[in-house]
Amino acid sequence: MLLRRALADDASRIGQLFYDTITRINAANYLPVQVEAWRGGWQNLAGWQDKIREQYFLVAEQDAELMGFASLAADGYLDFLFVSADHQRQGIARQLWQALLAEATRLGLTQVYTNASCTARPFFAHQGFVVEREQQPVVRGVALTNYRMVRPLPSTAPDTDF
Repeated sequence: MLLRRALADDASRIGQLFYDTITRINAANYLPVQVEAWRGGWQNLAGWQDKIREQYFLVAEQDAELMGFASLAADGYLDFLFVSADHQRQGIARQLWQALLAEATRLGLTQVYTNASCTARPFFAHQGFVVEREQQPVVRGVALTNYRMVRPLPSTAPDTDF
């Protein structure tokens, strides 16, 4: 499997994977009306291209098949971490997370935070994230439950204690 920076040309495949994963995986934790609202903007290629350009955005692929994607904003916001429904529980999310963690460390960030779905919450907890609060954001007129989760990062400043 190859991890690489996403390109604008990947936007369509990223949107399709987003739609499919919400439909096939996240639907187990959300009502049909919530699933429909959440996946609603999946075909917005310009929106995906903006995210690719503005964030540290990675794709995981093998033999030209998109297996997952993840992105990190410069302020430490982990915006996306999605793995194809056909490739769940194969370590892909962990590899994407490790790459984002390395970038966050390189940027000197003190924490990474995300708005984790009910489905993703256990994964993030296993990676050292803690829940700050439960949230009910309204997406396309429908309330969805998610969790603000934060993962502190070790300080890269030199230790001055003697």
